[in-house]
Formats: sequence, structure tokens, C-alpha cells
Amino acid sequence: MNAFVKLLTLLATFFFMSPPASAQTRELVVTFGGDVNFARSRMTPQPDTVSKFVTYPLDYTTRNIEGIFDGHLNFINVETVVGTRDGSPLGKSFVFRTHPDQIRHMMGLGVNAFSLANNHSYDHGWSGLSSTLEFFRNEARGRDILFAGVETGAVAFAPQIKIFNNVSVAFAAIGIGSNVFAAGDSIERPGMATLFAPGHYDQVLAAMAAAQADIKILSIHYGTENQITLNAGQQAMFSRAVTEAGVNLVLGHHPHVPRAVEVGADHAIFYSLGNFLFLGGADRDNLPVGQDYGMFGKAYFTIDQTDTRLSAIEVLPLRNVEISPEPMTTNRASATLAHLSRLSRRSVGASGLKISLIADGEFRGATCFGGKYGPLASSLCCQIEHRLECDLPDLM
Repeated sequence: MNAFVKLLTLLATFFFMSPPASAQTRELVVTFGGDVNFARSRMTPQPDTVSKFVTYPLDYTTRNIEGIFDGHLNFINVETVVGTRDGSPLGKSFVFRTHPDQIRHMMGLGVNAFSLANNHSYDHGWSGLSSTLEFFRNEARGRDILFAGVETGAVAFAPQIKIFNNVSVAFAAIGIGSNVFAAGDSIERPGMATLFAPGHYDQVLAAMAAAQADIKILSIHYGTENQITLNAGQQAMFSRAVTEAGVNLVLGHHPHVPRAVEVGADHAIFYSLGNFLFLGGADRDNLPVGQDYGMFGKAYFTIDQTDTRLSAIEVLPLRNVEISPEPMTTNRASATLAHLSRLSRRSVGASGLKISLIADGEFRGATCFGGKYGPLASSLCCQIEHRLECDLPDLM
């Protein structure tokens, strides 16, 4: 057999065994971190500095993570009021306000999806809710962003839908909170999509089910603080988003520690991401493995004419999340990822994520799920499992 025939045989084998992504195949990469605020309780935030016992320039907070928001869609949970002045601070133990320029700083890093539905969105009462909503509405006039969870009337339950990388994305948010500030019938006063307000979760799921979009993402703020195990009924609650509304990515937060990750052919459920950049929180670095970090995730989806597939997941464990997040050492990251895999399998069984350190010794872990890969997923997955197509050009 001459060399030319061998090459044809090799290429034919490749195409039949693992067909490459076609021109109709699209890819969406989503990155996501958990809870974010920029000022300690009842502190007056400044536009260009932060204070945590010592005052730092604003860019100190993100100096070690510039570039990690490199997806088509990049998410955080805004666990604070956003405004330039105090509204009516509530008599709570923790009351947070962040300056608009600090959220703009995150936008400058690439963040373009924001959950507003959490138990600190109303820390400054109705006026605080209004200032936060006004800020994001104004920013959306000049930026291609998604925000959800606080709005007027029934709009609070409906997803926002936009196109990213030629993929339509529906995004909604709901969280625990006071029913006093729950969204209602008013088309003038904003309220929050509140998880345990009568009918709210049903309305959010119904709106997501009706949404015409390639990818659906739901943010849920829920769970007992500082507890890594799932709350009773949490798996069933979060899974409703997948089974009833076709949600592809559920992003949980509130416990301030990461929880299990569950995966399926077309979806992933992150039961808690933990903190991402939370100046209002305590130092976690000296806690045991599994409680001492924030989970920064990355999900790769492949969309073609017939279905949507979850192609791969990355996890980057971050320490120092109370002031300036940074990657862990390789050994600590490896132990953390092993803990996450055990926790996921123990919490949700065989569908729990199994993830391991990338072989080149970086601080992150990844797992790939096979099928057609888009170019970004292929670049990642060829590091994990070198296959024939990794050495061949994309002939399409």
C-alpha cells in the first residue's frame, strides 16, 4: 500500500470514527464565579479603592485573575446593592453597598452576565433595589450584557435573551430573600424573583421553558451558609430547572463554600460556586480542604442542528477570595479537585463530576465528555486525551 493510499485510509477512518464539527456546529463557552461585593458591611465604598484593614487600589483585587473571564459569556453573582449613595439601610447583621465603578471594573475584565437575585440586593431597601436596577439598565444601553433577578412586575421572572457567538442565550435568576421585597404586580417599583415567595420559582421555570434559545442558564441563590453538603431537597429543586425548563447550566451560590457538581449529556448543575471576590466575607484560606476556596468554572457547549451537548468543564480553585483571588499551588489544587470529585459523587451519585488536574501541571482541572468538539473545547481536550484528530488540521 503506497503512502497516498495509507493517508486516504487514515483520513477515512478519522472521519467515520469522530466526525469533525461542521459549518453548522456552533460553540459557546461560559465562565462563572460566585459571590461578589467590594465593601465590608456598612462601609461607604469608593470608586477606585477598597479597604480590608488596609486600603488598596481597586485593580489590586483582580491583579491575579486578569484574563480568566475569556468565555463568550462570563458570569458573577452581584451580592450587594450597587449605587453611589446609601438608601435605607436595613437592620441586618450585614449590609452591603458597592460603587458602580467597581462593577464597571468587572465589566472591563469581560464579565457580561450578572445575577441580582440574592439576600443582599435589598440591603438598602426599595431605593437600593431601584439604584441597582437603574445602574444595570443604563449599562445595558452601551454594553452587550445580561442581568436578571431584579425587575418590575412579571419581567422579574422572565429571562433575558441575547446572541453570543451566534448562539442565543436565555438567562434568568432567582434567590432567597425577604418576601417584603419580592417582585409583584407593580410595573413601577422593582422587586426580586424570590425563591420561596408563592409561585415565583414556578413562574421562572415556566418562562424559561417557553424561551426560544439555544442555551438556557439559571442562577439560583440558595443553601445553608458554610455547609458543603446539599440541603435536603436541593437536588430535586435544582433538577427541576433541567427537567421542566430545559436549562443547560444551573449556577448555584450563597453557602460561601463550593458544593457538588452534577453533569449530564446537555447540562451541568453547580450546586454552589462559593465566593469569587467577597470583601464582605471572612478569610477562608486556613479552613480545611474543600472549604478554603472559591470555584471558578468554565463550561463548553456544542450546538448543532439536532442537539446541544456539554463538551467539557474546567474548574479553577481560587484562594484569597476575600480580597484578591489567585490560583492555588499545584498540590493544593490537586487535593481540592480530588475533594470536589468525591463530594460530587457522594452528593449526587454517578452523575457527579469527576475532575482531575490537567496533565501539564497547571492550577486547574478539567474533564471532557466526548462528541463533536468546537475549536475551543478541542484545544482543551487534546491536552487531556491526545487523539488522532488532535494532530490533523480542520479540513472543514
